[in-house]
Amino acid sequence: MSETAVMDGLGTQPATPIVALPPIEKLQPTLRLDPATAEPYRARTVQVAYAALLLAAAAQAAGLGLMWWRAIHMDTFPAAARLIQWTHPNPGSPASLAVAVAVVAIGVVLVAAPALAGYLGWVGRPQAPWWAVGALAATAVTLAITPNTWAVTWANIGWLAVPLTLVGVVTLWLPASRRGLRDWQAFRQPVKPAPGTGPVAYGRLEQFR
Repeated sequence: MSETAVMDGLGTQPATPIVALPPIEKLQPTLRLDPATAEPYRARTVQVAYAALLLAAAAQAAGLGLMWWRAIHMDTFPAAARLIQWTHPNPGSPASLAVAVAVVAIGVVLVAAPALAGYLGWVGRPQAPWWAVGALAATAVTLAITPNTWAVTWANIGWLAVPLTLVGVVTLWLPASRRGLRDWQAFRQPVKPAPGTGPVAYGRLEQFR
């Protein structure tokens, strides 16, 4: 066996080179992965948005709980929330039960909206900024489950969700956040390589025939 054959290996070199995919970091040179998690870095602005939106959800949950506490007591029921004051139901009547269900449904939406927007931003979903905008729009409904007076200050704690959600919206729309969300989307759904245009040869390779 000649020296060339030993150096080149066994068999005859194929006419066309064998095509193999390069490593993922070469397919996506702009995608920076955290070596500790093997996932894209979370932008600091996304982390701030996540914390702000969770605090907004907590504020709404606290407001809902405090409103419910005032609603279950006869002396504070009539002024527990604007929705109760607008409808004037008699305590214990079917109308009061319907209002109570409506208040809880509104409260669940107000709590879930910022929490979901924050979660979507944390896991890198590109729709997160728009969900945060929707959560900010929903904070207007806080008016229905808060009293019409600030005399009971703690009963208006749900209003803290408005500035907190606004912080989440602004930070999620910053360029750093949008870039981080795009990195997560590219990590989750990498671009597939374009298929070859040449003919596909089936059977044993030429050098093994």
